[in-house]
Amino acid sequence: MPEETARQKVENLLEMMGDLPPMPEVATKVLEVANSEDARVSDVTRLIASDPGLATKVLGTCNSAYYGLPQRVKTLSRAVGLLGFKTVRNLVLVHSLPFNRSGVPGFAEKVIWSHAGGTAVAARILASEVGGVDAEEALLGGLIHDAGRLALNLIMPEKYEKVLLKIYNREGDSTAIETDLLGFDHTLAGQLVMRKWGLPDSLVSIVRDHHNPIEELDPPVLIVRAADEVSWILGQGVKAEEESMSELPPALTALGFTLESFDKLEEKVSVGMEQSRDIFG
Repeated sequence: MPEETARQKVENLLEMMGDLPPMPEVATKVLEVANSEDARVSDVTRLIASDPGLATKVLGTCNSAYYGLPQRVKTLSRAVGLLGFKTVRNLVLVHSLPFNRSGVPGFAEKVIWSHAGGTAVAARILASEVGGVDAEEALLGGLIHDAGRLALNLIMPEKYEKVLLKIYNREGDSTAIETDLLGFDHTLAGQLVMRKWGLPDSLVSIVRDHHNPIEELDPPVLIVRAADEVSWILGQGVKAEEESMSELPPALTALGFTLESFDKLEEKVSVGMEQSRDIFG
C-alpha cells in the first residue's frame, strides 16, 4: 500500500539520520547561552575561544562590510560587545553547520549554501522592513530553514543531487520534486535533523512549516517564507529567471509588497548579499 511505502521510507530516513555528523558541542552551548536572559559577554567569549578555529572564523567575518562596524575588531569580547549575542550566535552557526565546504564545493553544496545565505540576508532585511520579528532571529531562521536539504545531501548525496538539479532548473515545486523522487520532502528531513541537533522549537517550526499554506504561518515563519521567495526570485541556488514577474509570490504579497515596492526591496537585498560575501561565500 502507498501508506506503508511512505512509512517505510520515513523509517529508512530516520535510520540514515544516525550517520549525520552532530552539531559541534561549542555551537550548541553558544546557542543556549546566547539565548538565556542572564547571558554575559564573558560566557559567550569563553565558549567561542575554546575552539581556536571557530574563534578565528567568527572574528574574521564579524569585520565584514555586512555589519558596518566603525573600526576593525581584534578581540572576541569586543565583537560580542559591539554586535550583540544574537549576531555572534548566528556567526557561530554559519561556521558550524556541517556543509562540505573544504576544498572546492560541488554543485549540491553551491546550490544549498547559496540559497541558505540569500534567504538569511533577505530575512534580516524583511524583518527590519516589516517589523514585528527580530532581525537577527529572522536571519537565523533563513539560514537554517532548509536544514533538511543539508541533511539529505549528506546522507544520500548521489540521489539528492539529481533532485537538486531539477530544483535548480525550476522544474517544479521543490517539495513536490522531492516527494516524487524520494517519497518525502526536505521539511520532514529538516525537522528530524533539528531534533537530532537539539535546536529550539522556534527553529524547528520554521524548518517544518515554511512550505505550509500562507494563512497557517506565524510571523517568523512568514518572514522566512517571503525571504525564501526573494532568494528564489534573485536566483540564489536556482537558475536565473528569464522572464520578468507578472505577480509576486504569496508570502511577499501577504506582507504587503507589490511589484512596484519590491524593486526597492530587491535592491536592498542585492546590496546585502554583496556585502555578506565574506560570511556566506
